[in-house]
Amino acid sequence: MPEMTARERYQAVMHFQPGVRTLLWEFAYWNGALDRWYREGLRRTSYSLPPGLPDGGITFAEGLICPPWGGLGFYRDWDVHNALGLDDGILRLPVNWRPSPPYEVRVLEEDETTKLIIDAGGVTARVRKNGHSLPQYLDAPVRDRATWEQVREERFGPDILSRFPMDWETSASAYRNRDCPLGLSLVGFFCLPRELLGLTRQLMMYYDDPRLMHDMNHHIANLWLAMLEEIPSKVQLDSVYIGEDMAYKNGPHISPAMFREFMLPHYKRLTGFLKARGVDVIFVDTDGDCHLLIPLLLEGGVTGLYPMEVQAGMDVVEVRKQYPRLLIQGGLDKKAVAKGREAIEAELGKLPFMLAQGGYIPYVDHAVPADVSWDNFRYYRQRVNECVQRFQSE
Repeated sequence: MPEMTARERYQAVMHFQPGVRTLLWEFAYWNGALDRWYREGLRRTSYSLPPGLPDGGITFAEGLICPPWGGLGFYRDWDVHNALGLDDGILRLPVNWRPSPPYEVRVLEEDETTKLIIDAGGVTARVRKNGHSLPQYLDAPVRDRATWEQVREERFGPDILSRFPMDWETSASAYRNRDCPLGLSLVGFFCLPRELLGLTRQLMMYYDDPRLMHDMNHHIANLWLAMLEEIPSKVQLDSVYIGEDMAYKNGPHISPAMFREFMLPHYKRLTGFLKARGVDVIFVDTDGDCHLLIPLLLEGGVTGLYPMEVQAGMDVVEVRKQYPRLLIQGGLDKKAVAKGREAIEAELGKLPFMLAQGGYIPYVDHAVPADVSWDNFRYYRQRVNECVQRFQSE
């Protein structure tokens, strides 16, 4: 029997097909971790990352393809991928879900260690030059109804083709003949308003101007559906990943009641549209403790969650027991990987149950940080691979 392609394997795993080995994937690495691993023995090749990338930048590991957006590029780490025998990853269509055209990136002021900038999303932020920490967000382009109407007209207008690659027809044709899964990463109904308003202003606006928040998500949903109309006639998607990051360590930023009012109707429209066109693998990417929102996400047509952060209390075994048909990616504690082999073995105790249930791709619960040594990461990943292979053979 011929070996499954990565696309065939992905579809089988995402539909709980029994007896199929899950995919050998990781999610992402901080650039500082990769720099450390090169010093500790990871071999450099012609595929290595260019020098001088900020330590706090992200290098993706599961095949993410993003368009350069406002000068920002993303990379794959082929050196780790090839050294550890990982499977082909998932391609993501390069579509722009943020302001179009992007804002001009400008440096307003700088000192020895930081820069005050306006980024491609129109956000004013102070950033460290070495990228060692998250930006300090100071202002956002939408402040009230008037500024939203201006941004809506100038940056979220009806010209959807400007959001696709210039060679969209050629790209779509190339994507049709592929061995790996093809996905779409769009920005969700919490995430995009947060970027446009800033988190504090967004949360206040749900109370102070609910009509504005309804208008924003109604417009976003209409625009996203118009963009999605363009895709199925050109190429068949295997999945959609919705970026939200709507929770933190102590729970969601938005209450279940507010999710139901402001977001659930749009989720239902979006997922209903996708499923009617054969796309029934729909993940939400949210950090933090999202337990309270899982029932609503399922009601909204979402089928999976990732990266399932352990430090926020997301235990993949307990979540799977409560929601047996919820697809899960990630959920292995990156802090355990940093602690060494004994802690790694204890963490991998989750795998027999999760692999037996299906619908699961194991990897760490977010980007691998620089406190993880190459020796520990290599041991962890080799042991995951062994567990996956052994489960298939049993």
